[in-house]
Amino acid sequence: MFMIKNITIATVDISDNLITDGVIVVEEEKIAWVGEKYICPYNEHDMDAVIDGGGNLMIPGLINAHTHTVYYLMRGLGMDKPLKTWLSDTIWPYLGEINEEEAYLGAYLGYMENLRSGVTYVIDNYYMAAKSKKNVDSVFKAMNDTGIKGMVARGFHDLNFNVPEIFMEETEEIINEYKRIFSKWHGANGGKISACVSPVNLLYTTVDSLEKTIDLANYYKACFHTHVAEAKFEVDKINARFGKTFIEVIDEYGGVNERFHSVHSVWLSKKEMSILSDRGGKVIINPASNLLLASGIVPVESMLQRGVNVSLGTDAPNNNQDMLESMKLAAILPRMENLNPLAVSAKQALRMATIEGAKAVGLEGEIGSIEAGKKADLVLVNMHSLHNTPCNDMIANLVYSANQSDVLNVYINGKEVLNEGKFNNLSPKKIVDDVNNQMIKLNKRVSRL
Repeated sequence: MFMIKNITIATVDISDNLITDGVIVVEEEKIAWVGEKYICPYNEHDMDAVIDGGGNLMIPGLINAHTHTVYYLMRGLGMDKPLKTWLSDTIWPYLGEINEEEAYLGAYLGYMENLRSGVTYVIDNYYMAAKSKKNVDSVFKAMNDTGIKGMVARGFHDLNFNVPEIFMEETEEIINEYKRIFSKWHGANGGKISACVSPVNLLYTTVDSLEKTIDLANYYKACFHTHVAEAKFEVDKINARFGKTFIEVIDEYGGVNERFHSVHSVWLSKKEMSILSDRGGKVIINPASNLLLASGIVPVESMLQRGVNVSLGTDAPNNNQDMLESMKLAAILPRMENLNPLAVSAKQALRMATIEGAKAVGLEGEIGSIEAGKKADLVLVNMHSLHNTPCNDMIANLVYSANQSDVLNVYINGKEVLNEGKFNNLSPKKIVDDVNNQMIKLNKRVSRL
């Protein structure tokens, strides 16, 4: 049992309480008590350790609800291009060549970067060439080895819409592979790891595989994670093919429910938002990626007005996995929809990165807020850096001023992963060296194509 004292606590509970001169007591994996110091029922002398938080801000572990860690092996490549060109010229050639070792290193690097920025839970969306199915096991293994919590969304293509043939898989092949993955990895590492179903995009999905993977997700009670209406051309193509929108089509086959993840959702119609609200579907926005690719501005204000759950991710074109930066963009970018400076507040952005993400994966009873009985997924953020001084409003500073360099301590299930910005058991130098050395080989293979 240990105590963290001398902190301001952003509980992100139902009342968004902000506790000054706060104390958190952790027993084994869970929060035993949280509140103000003067009413704390626990004695410091009874603790195995007492940690002084230095007057800094404690927040729940952040939840990166959509990223592609392995894509970060291509960091900096293919920039300044539209989505279709970025995919065809950069991402697909590399993804087609990546082997099991490279998938492991890319995921491992990505999870360390997430941990460094205060992320304790990540949804990692990965697809590979059909010949390289075991690459996804490397991603799961990296998640296990770094100790981060998360969900791997194994993507697939079975409809050739301008996608290289090497990514095409047969429907039964896809279903069998999901069954293998769920059997091997779902609930691994003491329940920290899970799997989910993930057609990459309705553009690349047959009706047959859509129906069967929806059935599979329902059978496993798993999330259904897919890119939706990211770019305007995608919406036009889906309308031409089905005479309906993304969400209408998926809903027609029973795919929109409380476990459904509508990723990006830049060009959703009002009707689609209403369907999501009625069915309890979740939207995951990625503002940095949308800005970089000029995909558009997600109508977040309209979604929130309709009661749609909105959570937050970094995606891959963003070029970093700094969820604090993503929170800032999640707060300021939606203001441009209706030129409304009140569209999304700092508190709402923090909720998107924590409790709303927890709801997206059905774990709001365990993570996403700092409350007694929940898992001790905690992040201490430095509020005394130059760019956070003076700190007149800690939540405002967190969202509008802070960045991942301010993350001091990270705890997952009560276990300290990061201390004063340094990893306890993971080596940044080793993973950086390993990735750089392996990229020499990968770059040579891609350049010969």
